[in-house]
Amino acid sequence: MTLNKSRQQLPSTWDKNFGPDDKRCLQVTGLKIKYVGPGDEDKDAASVRADHPVPFDVSLYYYEVQVVNKGRDGFVGIGFSAHGVKLDRLPGWEPHSYGYHGDDGMAFQSCGTGKPYGPIFATGDVVGALLNRTTKTISFVKNGIDLGVAFRNVDEERLYPSVGLRTPDEEVLANFGGSSFKCDISSLESDALQCIQDQVQQTQVSLAVKDGNPMGMLLFDYLVHEGHWDTANRVAEDILLGRVEVSQEDKQDVELRRQVQEHLLAGQIPEAMATIEQAAPGTLDSHPRVKFQLQCQQFVEMVRIKDDKGAVVFGRSTLSTASKTSADHELLQDALSLIAYDEPQSSPQGYLLAESYKMDLAATVNAAILKQKGRWSESRLERLLKQLKVTAQQLQSIGEPSAGLLDLQKLLTDQGLRS
Repeated sequence: MTLNKSRQQLPSTWDKNFGPDDKRCLQVTGLKIKYVGPGDEDKDAASVRADHPVPFDVSLYYYEVQVVNKGRDGFVGIGFSAHGVKLDRLPGWEPHSYGYHGDDGMAFQSCGTGKPYGPIFATGDVVGALLNRTTKTISFVKNGIDLGVAFRNVDEERLYPSVGLRTPDEEVLANFGGSSFKCDISSLESDALQCIQDQVQQTQVSLAVKDGNPMGMLLFDYLVHEGHWDTANRVAEDILLGRVEVSQEDKQDVELRRQVQEHLLAGQIPEAMATIEQAAPGTLDSHPRVKFQLQCQQFVEMVRIKDDKGAVVFGRSTLSTASKTSADHELLQDALSLIAYDEPQSSPQGYLLAESYKMDLAATVNAAILKQKGRWSESRLERLLKQLKVTAQQLQSIGEPSAGLLDLQKLLTDQGLRS
């Protein structure tokens, strides 16, 4: 849930440090506020704000106020105000403040003249205020029903939840998230996220580049990289209009790397090492760590088939002299210890016999082959998705509201992509 999430301090209670003229009108007890002033004129109004502003890295901020008692006239104002706004007025009457008022349902922004907005609210009603930093809007909710946008172009960086009262016996109780909200906040977040996604979909991106269709090229490159020849050829013909084709070199390269993986998963390490050199000569000499991992795996496979004698001979003749680094020594100790167990799969080092370990080793070997050939271990599309994730994380780190709200992983999953 993105709503009300921040690395900084969130509003949690009302700030009691307001001026002496206001203290005579308001009685503040924790989350509860009661009007105790004369309430004869507008100059008798008084407001209070929360102890902390809404942090800038919060994309969506929401709080609720329950009207415990509407008092004499129900002049209750709920909204937000900036630091420095005078507190002897209701929210919305002063510059840099915004308020929805219960006596007339009007919305006030920075002046004493309001605009028709929503229904009046009184004793028993629960009013929620939503600050959306992504769309720069403030909306309100009454008893769980969204009333829509009240204010647009809300640019203030530091806004505090704020409530004001003006006539005797008015009393309200705030909820800054310490208990469940009356409103279904998941729907508020879903609506906000949908708005961002709609903006993304509506953004026009020029695809007119020198090399033709970039999206088609990304797709073609991915399919070739993964070895889906038939589909890649269809993309080349139908989308790229025959400007590219799957080369025999590409086919041979992927086929050899596929054979390496099959040998590794089957426990055929010598065959795998021979195929590696066929696919990219010099790979094992250029990557001694990978070579040592494969040699250890050859020992492990001997243990798997209970060839203990062969494993001991291989360990003494090859592994003992091939271990060069501390990581090699650690892996060697794990591998050698397997021979001491009747059921090595159940030992602490049994991970070396697991299918998942061999899959990881196959991926490491594949990356080494591609590096030896001067190629990337991932397709252009995969690298682009990684860059997209890093960009989103960077935007979140600097407090960009849209990035804070957008769940990139979910968006990619919904679109059928994995990052």
